[in-house]
Amino acid sequence: MTTQLAEVEITKDGDVYLARIILPSGEVVNLENEDFEEVLEQVANDLQERFSD
Repeated sequence: MTTQLAEVEITKDGDVYLARIILPSGEVVNLENEDFEEVLEQVANDLQERFSD
């Protein structure tokens, strides 16, 4: 059985990439960065902090 840990949505507004992490608890984390790789790294770091054992 699988468990959904989070939903991640990434959009671009002008020169800024916006990432929204939606957790099953309803908590929403918004991240932004002008560099696509940086916003992906921010998402990865946030999720790793939350779910690493």
